[in-house]
Amino acid sequence: MLTDIWVLAEHNDRQLESTTWEMLTEARKLADNVPERVCACVIGVQAEAYVASLSQYGARKVYLVENEGRPEYSADGHVHILKELIAKYRPCIMMIGATPVGSELAARIAAKLRLPCITEVKKLSFSGRRVSVAKSGFNDKVYLNFDFAPKKTLVVTLLPGDVERDELQEHVDPEIIRENIPVPWDRTHTTNRNFIKGDPRMIDLEEAEVVIAAGKGVDTEGFARLEQLANILGASIGATRPLVDEGIVPHHRQIGITGKSISPKVLIACGISGAREFTGGIESAKLTIAINTDAKARIFKAVDMGVLGDVNEVIPALIENLKKRERSQ
Repeated sequence: MLTDIWVLAEHNDRQLESTTWEMLTEARKLADNVPERVCACVIGVQAEAYVASLSQYGARKVYLVENEGRPEYSADGHVHILKELIAKYRPCIMMIGATPVGSELAARIAAKLRLPCITEVKKLSFSGRRVSVAKSGFNDKVYLNFDFAPKKTLVVTLLPGDVERDELQEHVDPEIIRENIPVPWDRTHTTNRNFIKGDPRMIDLEEAEVVIAAGKGVDTEGFARLEQLANILGASIGATRPLVDEGIVPHHRQIGITGKSISPKVLIACGISGAREFTGGIESAKLTIAINTDAKARIFKAVDMGVLGDVNEVIPALIENLKKRERSQ
């Protein structure tokens, strides 16, 4: 019998990725009306270090697979380990982040075990023993709904930033299952030498840690200054619909309900009025800052910090200040 809802805890540089918290939040909502428990699966060196954090986001059982002396991440190794775990414990649902790492793993695991796999899912729900899954299709122009009673583990990937993660809960000691699964390293096909951090100008907005968003109040000259600031901060640039319609920013950089929902560590909204179409896409951002000349602009009600001023004056002053700090170090 299929039991429990699993979340693969993705981590990098000794930190759990934000998509892990988002999936645990979704898993907890999904498990509210069913007997299944929320479980996390952690693979890697010193995996036990993540248990406390995972439990505070709702994991009541944690599967640990330590691979001391091996690379922190290996696609072949992770696929082999997850294949063994799923075959042994048969979870009802296996949630994996729709990240570059997660997207590769989900497809390969599903293929190895001949499991159903639905990628870039927006929402899941239970109705009795049936599972309903919704995802977008045709470049977000339509929604696709799947409804079935899974007889095998359902593998799904969830888009980062689509779920607003809950606040931390009180720590509850989870049940810990330790598994020793040897990986046949002599038969692996790939070796990871190192990870190269993506260029903020090229990576997807959903993956960016710092985002500068430009609105209608930013002209062409002002946009050039935002690009300069982005280079200094290592930030990605997004925009509201007006700048996309004018061709200043490509459509895949549009933020909002009809664009991308993002969850960066820092978001700086420049010259944006604060319409719901935009703010609906930044609700999961950690720290939000707005710069606007209108003290009554709705954007100030949707952010953590507001700067009342002209973007064309505030941004150059900020750039100069950052350069001075860089020179003094």
